[in-house]
Order: sequence, then C-alpha cells, then structure tokens
Amino acid sequence: MNTILNYLLNEKQMTEIVATKMEQKVSKYEDIRKEFEFWIENKVFNPENPLVVGDYTAQDIHNLAPFMDGLGVFNFMVTLRDDPAKAKEYIDGGFKRK
Repeated sequence: MNTILNYLLNEKQMTEIVATKMEQKVSKYEDIRKEFEFWIENKVFNPENPLVVGDYTAQDIHNLAPFMDGLGVFNFMVTLRDDPAKAKEYIDGGFKRK
C-alpha cells in the first residue's frame, strides 16, 4: 500500500472510498505527492529543499492557515497550481472558514 493511502486509512481513519479520492487529488502532481509523503514520514514540512508553488511553500501555507493539517496544506498546493486566482482569493481572504 502506498504511503499516502496508508496514512489516510490508518491515521486519518477515512473510509477506503474517501481515502482513495483524497489520495488521487493530492497525488495529481508528482512533486506535490513527494512533498506530502515527506511530511507523512517526518511530520515536518521539507526544510532543506521545499517545493514552491505560486510563490508559496507548504510551510508558508501552514503559517497562513495553521488550522490546516498536512493533508489540507497539500490539497491547497494542488488548488494553488490548478487555479492560482482562486487560491489567492483564499489567501487574501485569510482562509475564512464557514
């Protein structure tokens, strides 16, 4: 079983259907997937050579939205790459939650 799916099933206690969908999204881009796997294994964002997406590292996103866990941060990194304008709206709005 891969690292991400194992994490989602065992640590996050997701159902297999939900975990599979989440794993597919966060694995959409190989570089983001690798960074998430690093976080899962080390529980820190890559300090040596962090991935930058749209001028932000995973640590930057976590600093802006400390309520996000690793999964949330890396899902947001996918959003940042897929729809930078929408992601910037979330950032500029302070990640307002309902």
